[in-house]
Amino acid sequence: MNARFGYGRSLSVRSALIAMSVVLGVAASGVATSVAAAARHGGPGRPSSAGSPTPADPTIRASGTRLVLNGSTYRFIGVNAYELITQWGVNVGCGPMLSDSQLTSFFGALPPHSLVRIGALEGSAAINVHTGQVDWGPIDRVFAAAAASHQLLVVTLATQGGTCDNGQWQDPSWFEGGFRQTFDGMSPSNGRAITPLSYWQYVQAIVARYRNSPALGMWEPINEPEPSACPTLDGAGGCSVQVSCANERIAARALRSFYDAIGGEIHGLDPRHLVESGLLGGGQCGAQGADFGYVSASPGVDVLSYHDYYGESALGGDKWNGIAVRLEQAKALGKPIIGGEVGMVAGDASGCLSLSARDVAFRSKELAQFKSGSSGLLAWDWVPSPSGTCSYDVGPADPMMQTIDSWIAPP
Repeated sequence: MNARFGYGRSLSVRSALIAMSVVLGVAASGVATSVAAAARHGGPGRPSSAGSPTPADPTIRASGTRLVLNGSTYRFIGVNAYELITQWGVNVGCGPMLSDSQLTSFFGALPPHSLVRIGALEGSAAINVHTGQVDWGPIDRVFAAAAASHQLLVVTLATQGGTCDNGQWQDPSWFEGGFRQTFDGMSPSNGRAITPLSYWQYVQAIVARYRNSPALGMWEPINEPEPSACPTLDGAGGCSVQVSCANERIAARALRSFYDAIGGEIHGLDPRHLVESGLLGGGQCGAQGADFGYVSASPGVDVLSYHDYYGESALGGDKWNGIAVRLEQAKALGKPIIGGEVGMVAGDASGCLSLSARDVAFRSKELAQFKSGSSGLLAWDWVPSPSGTCSYDVGPADPMMQTIDSWIAPP
């Protein structure tokens, strides 16, 4: 499942189906210096507790196992929409491009303060295809549109398989500090490097830029991490053969050290916003069984995550790595947990779940998972033009969108 952050889902849970514009011209060599300066000058000091809510606070906070917004418990259902930052002619993009009016309509159709999870990956989102330098224009466009409709974003900064980024599988050495190195494995047609910054530099740059945006909900350092080895990538950010987890305990320590470092850096630059783990939660390398709790206990993680691709089952998975286990681990840690991706295939193909039946199953998941302690579910995946065949696509007219649009949080 580690290739999925868009970048499209196949019917197999473990493979991928697809892999104000102002050019700032920030060269890679200068970003680290400018970000450090930004952090020193004007960066807010970290409060005694990043999770301490206050009345009428428009920032999502954590209070024990609850999320809090504007002084009240915050429970949500929302959507993944990884492709929103695509802006052809400016960045490489990942998925279809929405016009300005489509972007406005998308955010405007959601209830205020909905959560939308996006892929703000360096390689596809933040590098200008003509200059090979940082260009925040496409990301600015999405943040501005979300803010105008009073929506909130979960911002994903990397993927396990390098999908829509540098094409680099994140092996154990990457989690142990390799993220400070630059990988220019992929290039646009003009030959310019698609990821001139290291992941470490990119995190510093994007957090410093958007930490004060009213549209920022949470940071997600990486989607579906697992410090495993992959002999051969499949071209869509997935492993074409079975991944190898040589030593679960070593992998768990590598993953924990990653969250300690990256979560700590994000907290230092942005004390106000929560860091959500992006973990898949299904027993992947480094987060199997009890190691999920060990990794999630990192001070760099404020909100735990699981991804639900268990079909119509309300609380899917087994007794070692299922959703019920993850929800209990969150309670034990005293931290909130969310379903960062909840996907079910549906469509008009023969033998496929109908859209209306999927909506009913999604509602059942909501009830069961909220009752068991989840703070929110994000449907996978909103697209402007769904395929109509058996897929994970959730289009504007999908019954699930009507459920989301009219949703009222349970007491």
